[in-house]
Amino acid sequence: MLSTAEADRLLATLHQVGRVETVPLAQAAGRCLAQNVLADRDGPPYHRVAMDGYAVDASENLGTWIVRGLQMAGKPPQERKGPATAFEVSTGAVLPGGCDAVVRYEDTKRTGDTVYLKPGILLPLPGSHVHHQGTDYHKGDQLLASGLILRSPHLHSLASAGTDPVSVVSRPRWALAATGDELVEVRDQPLGWQIRRSNAAAILGEATAWGLRPDTETVLPDNGESLKEGLEQLLPGLEVLVLTGGVSAGRLDLVPEVLTQMGAQTLFHKIDQRPGKPLWCGQLGSTVLFGLPGNPVSSLFVFRRYVLPWLLACEGRPLAETRVRVQGLKPPTGHQTVFLPWSREHGVLDWKGSGDFLALADSDGFIEVDAEPRSLSEPRVHQWGGYW
Repeated sequence: MLSTAEADRLLATLHQVGRVETVPLAQAAGRCLAQNVLADRDGPPYHRVAMDGYAVDASENLGTWIVRGLQMAGKPPQERKGPATAFEVSTGAVLPGGCDAVVRYEDTKRTGDTVYLKPGILLPLPGSHVHHQGTDYHKGDQLLASGLILRSPHLHSLASAGTDPVSVVSRPRWALAATGDELVEVRDQPLGWQIRRSNAAAILGEATAWGLRPDTETVLPDNGESLKEGLEQLLPGLEVLVLTGGVSAGRLDLVPEVLTQMGAQTLFHKIDQRPGKPLWCGQLGSTVLFGLPGNPVSSLFVFRRYVLPWLLACEGRPLAETRVRVQGLKPPTGHQTVFLPWSREHGVLDWKGSGDFLALADSDGFIEVDAEPRSLSEPRVHQWGGYW
């Protein structure tokens, strides 16, 4: 049976080269930048006042000045009016012409239009409290490189360079479809033989936490012909389809069979792991297909373990491997990989199997224990989105 590592290698062969799209600057955080961003002006673009106070000519070596004007931020620069004069200035303002330093308010006293240094305060030096033009970067300098995952600090640079909209790697167009005649909508009252469809809610939540909400979310029937019709209507225009349920060995687990009849090529079916053994993956034309097990914990675990990292990689956001220290882990049987719900506070959590979604309520993710010796002391951890 396929190992988790072999499944990862096969999935890597399906990585799609992301297209490029533009998004508003306000929506760019978390996206993969698809352009080099160059400065369209110096930074700062002028000699910038860095403290509230008084702009003076430090070369005069004076401690007393006559205030002859006010230079506020956002106003054109003014010129100093004669020797021994100063401008009152605000932080962010352009430094008035003829001035080369700023004396802070708290270092001065003022009487009428006369301002002087407090006793014990040294005379200002040229450049004091001035952020000089071009000291951060020059016009034409590269501020950000293509391929960068944009975080909130990067938006400063984008905005300063006038980059709006922003070119980013496109996110795959994907849909989530649950299969099962026993499923009813969350707001409906199920009959005794029905259940509310919670798998989709959990997967949607996890996808959304990583900025990957699907374009479409729906339910498909267990009947073979109806399932085929539903898939034919759903697939056009999709790059990825994620299905839950219908991939095990039961009589009505029809997803792989129906997709094969439609021309899909199977990449793999079943991985030596627990939970989530029945995971199926294939390709129909240019559409990549994932068939997740129907049990609640299984579906969420394999989505987070395989599908979500693959979707992120397609838009240039590969996940780095993360490990945690855990004591008392037992080696799995043979070469099997075991996924265990895990909490930063409580460690490995007790649970009753792949249907026990309530046990995940206190989890921060799950750990991956396999035949690798290191995994018994420092297993890989797959954290839920938005927690770390």
